[in-house]
Amino acid sequence: MKIKTLALSLLLGFSAHSAWAFVALPESGTLRITGTNNTATDPLFLGADWAPADNGYTQVARRISSVIYDGTDVGTFYDYVYRYTDGTLAFASRFTLEVGEIEIGDLEYEVEINDILRSGFAGYDVSVGWYDSGTDIDFRLQSVAHTSNGVRTRPTNPVDVFDDNVVDFRTDISVEEGNPTTGWYVIKTNATEFEYLTGAVTIRQAPSLDGVSPPLRVANFEGFAPIAAPVPEPSEYAMFLAGLGMVGFVARRRMNRI
Repeated sequence: MKIKTLALSLLLGFSAHSAWAFVALPESGTLRITGTNNTATDPLFLGADWAPADNGYTQVARRISSVIYDGTDVGTFYDYVYRYTDGTLAFASRFTLEVGEIEIGDLEYEVEINDILRSGFAGYDVSVGWYDSGTDIDFRLQSVAHTSNGVRTRPTNPVDVFDDNVVDFRTDISVEEGNPTTGWYVIKTNATEFEYLTGAVTIRQAPSLDGVSPPLRVANFEGFAPIAAPVPEPSEYAMFLAGLGMVGFVARRRMNRI
């Protein structure tokens, strides 16, 4: 009986692992997908030891940026682009907070990152997930939605309103609370081209309970975003057809000589 129980447990474990996958973001109804603190049941977790290189992805671009928040360099944003075997792109990012508090005038407040919003995804199929960098200290993805107004407010959160252009990653990054680093938050798309876009990333800190110390804090900076593949100009089509015609003409002349 113990052997059967062990075998069943292992089978269920393997089944749970194989079920981990990117989750498509809803465009209507309940927009926000919420994760759990248990990776075994977290619908957003891509799996233990998951890594892009082991799952058909090749890195094609990366950018590592310092983030200025209220005039202070607070941390580092890691932004990577990966290409899947079918040519489509995934965008993976990670944020490391290095400052616990900031002074502004007579006020001193704890720095937190509560929302990371990625822009530029309108018109593309989008699915998401997150994975640990291997340190086992990366903070999980708490929830995610196709919305631009999902930042926490007081005393309650606003209702998510669909925004096809924006993916809102909700997290809780704080040096003071012992969560200085996010996991890798990944957006899988059907895009095949990308660009480096001004204002592609927004980080937000929720206001305090009194809404004053601090109030809502926001910072915008550059990041990668998908871009439509270029459409050939009419002149390019004409050159292409002319080239085909020339190839056909040469082939016919060779056949006549034979």
